[in-house]
Amino acid sequence: MDLEADPWRTASQENVSDLNASIWEPITSPPNVLKSYTTDSLQQEANKRVNDDYIGVNIFGHGNDNGKISTTNQYQSDSMWDRPGVGGSISNTGVQDMRHFQATDTPQYAANDDYKNWVEAVRKTYYLMAEDIVSVEEIPEREGLVFKHTNYLVKHLTPLPNTDPSDDRTVVRRYSDFDWLQDVLLKRYPFRMVPELPPKRIGSQNADPLFLAKRRKGLSRFINLVMKHPSLKNDDLVLTFLTVPTDLSSWRKQGHYDTTDEFADKRISSTFMKLWRKEFSDQWNTANEKIDDALDTWVKVTVLIERNEKRMKQIAHERNLLGSIIGTIPQATNALYPQSTSTVSQINEGAGLIVEHLDACASVIEGEYNEVDNSLSIRFKAFIDILIAFKGLFERYKMMAGNNIPQLQRRVEINQERLNTLESNPDVKGTEYDRVKQSISRDKRSILEQMNRSWLIRECILEEFTIFQESQFLITDCFQRWIEISLRYTNRNVDNWETIHKKLADMPLQRR
Repeated sequence: MDLEADPWRTASQENVSDLNASIWEPITSPPNVLKSYTTDSLQQEANKRVNDDYIGVNIFGHGNDNGKISTTNQYQSDSMWDRPGVGGSISNTGVQDMRHFQATDTPQYAANDDYKNWVEAVRKTYYLMAEDIVSVEEIPEREGLVFKHTNYLVKHLTPLPNTDPSDDRTVVRRYSDFDWLQDVLLKRYPFRMVPELPPKRIGSQNADPLFLAKRRKGLSRFINLVMKHPSLKNDDLVLTFLTVPTDLSSWRKQGHYDTTDEFADKRISSTFMKLWRKEFSDQWNTANEKIDDALDTWVKVTVLIERNEKRMKQIAHERNLLGSIIGTIPQATNALYPQSTSTVSQINEGAGLIVEHLDACASVIEGEYNEVDNSLSIRFKAFIDILIAFKGLFERYKMMAGNNIPQLQRRVEINQERLNTLESNPDVKGTEYDRVKQSISRDKRSILEQMNRSWLIRECILEEFTIFQESQFLITDCFQRWIEISLRYTNRNVDNWETIHKKLADMPLQRR
C-alpha cells in the first residue's frame, strides 16, 4: 500500500527536493511524531479494511461491543436421523427442518479407516500452497466513451484441464467479467468456498492508481483461489473465462450456459452416508462461532504488518534525504577549517562514504518493502480471503439449505388417514381416492428428493470443511516467509553498518 494512503500523513514527499520540507505531518499529533494505534482505532481500521476490500462483506459491523458478529449454533444435532436413506421409508425418519445440521448416531469407531481414507483423498485435491497459475495485469489504456473502465490481461501460466493446448494463453477481461464469473459460481456451487471479489467503485476512485493496484491484486487472488479449488477449477465456465479470446460480454449474450446448482440429477452415495458421524456438525458449530474472531485477528495482523513495512519505506526515504543533507557538509567544512586541510579532506571523504552507506541502507529497506508487498502481503490477504469464503459458505447455508420436509410429512400422515377412511367407505368415488393417493405419492417423492439434497449439501460442506483444513499451513508459510525476509534483510543491513564502521575507523578524532 502506498504511503499516500497512510492516516498519519497529510502529503507524500517521496520525491521531495526541498530539504526543508516536512516529511511527517500527523493530523492530530505534534510534528514528526508517528500516531500509534489504540485498541479501538486498530479495530476501526480493521473494520474499514474489510468493508473497503470486499464486496458486500460486513463482518464486524453489527454494533456489538467488540465489533464482531455474534453467532449462534446453526448446525445443531437436535435430533437423530434414524439412518435416513434416499429411496427408503419415511415413516420413522424424524426429519427436522434442515436449517440445522443433524447427525446420525453412527458410533465413532464405525468406518473409521474408511473416513480417514476419504479425508486423505479429499485433502490431496487442494493445492493451496502451490504457486499462482494465473497472472492478472492492468492494461494502461482505458476504454469507454463516458465512463472509462480498466481492462486486465489475464494469462494462465500452465495448461488448463479439459482444454486444448494453445500458444496464446492470454485473454482480456474487465471487472464485470470477474463479477459475472463469481455470480455463476455462486449459483452453481452455493455450498463451496467461492472467493469474494474486491469492490468495483465508480467515478473518481476508479481512476485512483492506489485503488486500481489494490483491486488488481484482489482480482488475482480471486482467480487463483478459484483455480486451486478442486471443484471450481474444472468448471466449464471458469475455463471459458480463461480461454475465450473474444469479448466475454458479447459471448455471454450469444452463448447458452447452465447455472443449475451442482446437485441436479445427483444422488447421495451410501458410502458417504456410512461415513457420517455426529461430531461433524459439532465441529462446524465450533468453527462457525470462531470464524469472526479469526477474521478480526488476521485483519489486524495484516494491517500492522503493512503499517510496519510502510514505516520502513518512509525510513528508506529519510535515509536518502539524510544522505543528501550530509553530502552538503564538504561545502561548508572547506570554508570553516582552512587551517586543517589534511584532516578536513579526510572528514569530507568520510562524509562521502556515509552518503554511499545511507544510499545502500535505503536500497536494502526498499528491497525488503518491495518483497513484502509483492510476495508476502498477498499471502496474508489470501488467508483472509479463504476465511471470508468459508464464512460465506456458512451464511449461504443458513439462507438456502432449508426445506419443508416436516410439513410434507404431516400432510402425508393426514392424507394417509384420509385414504384409510376412503378405503373403508364403499360409497366413495374412485376419482377422490386416486387424487389423495397421487398426492401422497407426490409428497413422498418430494420428501425423498429433499432428503437427498440435504445429504448432498452435507457431503459438500464436509468436503469444503476438509479442504479448509489445508489452510492451516498457510499460517505457517506466512510467518516463516515473514521471518526469513526480515532476517535476510536485517543481515544485509548489519553488513552495511559493519562495512561503514571499518571504513570510518581512520577518520581523524584529534589534531595530529
